[in-house]
Amino acid sequence: MSSHAAPAAPASVTTPAAPVATPSGHFPGLEGLRALAASLVVLTHAGDLAGPGRAGWLLKPAAVGDVGVAVFFVLSGFLIYRPFVRSHLAGRAPARARTFWWRRALRIFPAYWVALTFFWALGFFSLGADWWKYYLLLQIYNPFTTFNGIIQAWSIATEVSFYLMIPFWSGLLRRVIGRGRTTVRIEAAGVAVLFAIGYVSRALFSASHRYWVPPHFLGSDSQGTFMRQVAFSWLPNQIDLFAIGMGVAVLWAWGEQTGRLDDLGRWLGRGAGWWWTAAFGTFLVITYVLGAAPVALGNVGAHWQARQSLYGLFGLLLLVPLVYGDQSVGGLRRTLRLRPIVWVGVVSYGFYLYHLDFMVRFSQHVPRAQRIASRLGLPDDWAGTGRGNLNLLLIILVGFVCGLTAAAVSWYALEKPLGRFKGLL
Repeated sequence: MSSHAAPAAPASVTTPAAPVATPSGHFPGLEGLRALAASLVVLTHAGDLAGPGRAGWLLKPAAVGDVGVAVFFVLSGFLIYRPFVRSHLAGRAPARARTFWWRRALRIFPAYWVALTFFWALGFFSLGADWWKYYLLLQIYNPFTTFNGIIQAWSIATEVSFYLMIPFWSGLLRRVIGRGRTTVRIEAAGVAVLFAIGYVSRALFSASHRYWVPPHFLGSDSQGTFMRQVAFSWLPNQIDLFAIGMGVAVLWAWGEQTGRLDDLGRWLGRGAGWWWTAAFGTFLVITYVLGAAPVALGNVGAHWQARQSLYGLFGLLLLVPLVYGDQSVGGLRRTLRLRPIVWVGVVSYGFYLYHLDFMVRFSQHVPRAQRIASRLGLPDDWAGTGRGNLNLLLIILVGFVCGLTAAAVSWYALEKPLGRFKGLL
């Protein structure tokens, strides 16, 4: 749910002409990008809870706010793979798999376990006999557990499967194909293969009409559950989004190796506003032309492929100007580096974990909020009546206030202190 990579170290002071903050690559705007992606996810959950009658003109944008997850996946592909491809092209061995997995596990699991236990203990949901699947982030492989527990954690499970894959992928390219050292052509071809796998996998799932859960298991009124309605969360169906970020990492590492990073910065980093204008245009196409997936069918066919393509393009257009070019130039770059926005990006993992369950619980107790609103002289239906009929801005406020409060506690009391142990292995 963030790239959920650990927040980077503070930016170093650089000359204005540098395409990135430091040669080792701290990118100061990426925390702001995390904040933006997390906010889009909050928007989509708020739209669902508010319902079509209360979401107004934000109904359609909120329905595709899950594009924020795609941004996280593209960002994760870049940040996670960049150290590997830098080592490959330099002829060095990358970090050991156990070291890499330890750091990822330390970043992901403790905070997730605390959030899951917190909501479970308070009775927000029941985990049943499959509790261990949730704790190991295996719930996405069972149709009865995929959307239980912390619902949005499905994307974290997808991230974890990507983390598990990367050291094996690195070994395949470097030892088997590259015989100890890859070239940029091998790396680019590898990224292209992963990108294609996403489209092939989705085509295969779309062509399958097999039920994962037949209708008679769900009741007479149900049409059953197709595999594609749940398997969208599996890595093969999302790998192209990660591959986009990996492709940016390959280009960055090639520029570093050949000494052309400054040229790439001047070429790709020029006119950041145009990149984000194109990103905004892509979001409008997603919102008003493509639209959300039909609920009854889930992700399927040409709509699924087009959706994934536009989501990936949106993530790419946001990422490139934050990786290349002078990061002190441009209003949007400077905006994403404002301290409050950077702080939201730093705690974005906890924000992602906590916001939805607080919003859902509020929707179950909204009559109390309505009584308070009435005492303040607000209209009788100002707050709403419950899930499907809620004041959109109010439920967004609940998500941000409660989610960020819990995220701050998680970051300062748990996630940040645990960072001291990332070098243990």
